[in-house]
Amino acid sequence: MNKIVTATEIKTYKDVGEKIDEKKINPIIEQAQITELKDRLGSDFFFDVLANLSNPDYQNLLSGSTFTHNGIEYYQDGLKALTADYFMSKYVLLTNVNHTPFGATTKLSNDSQPVDRNTLKDISTQQMQLAGSRWEIIKLYLDSNSDLFPKWGKNNTCGGSTSVSERRFRIRKI
Repeated sequence: MNKIVTATEIKTYKDVGEKIDEKKINPIIEQAQITELKDRLGSDFFFDVLANLSNPDYQNLLSGSTFTHNGIEYYQDGLKALTADYFMSKYVLLTNVNHTPFGATTKLSNDSQPVDRNTLKDISTQQMQLAGSRWEIIKLYLDSNSDLFPKWGKNNTCGGSTSVSERRFRIRKI
């Protein structure tokens, strides 16, 4: 599957350390795209974006840009930053876990101590809240530029609603 944000690009958005283990990071990026981003964009537009990653018309959507809505200038961070937030919400929960033939293990060293699981859940929740705030502005950008993105359209309700009466809630056990 094409990735909206690569493991190398993740470093520009989030602090994941100097050494990137792409074997661990790439599946989490895919999970973030499939479970979170596709839900927000809707399947048709999600796959349209994946098919147009190198299209110049999609670069502002991917990397962020300013736009005007109702005479006010806004800045949207782009789908790469949004995907990085979704990635980080999942990554923090998996960062200290190694899967071995003998089961899942946590690496310990003499000079460190693993972070409490509840703290990691709090960080994950904060990343999802940040993603929600980013999404509201990105959705406004998409609605304001629906002629540029015909697969989006104003009648798209796949997780795209920001009005309270239409908002959907998903509850996941982490």
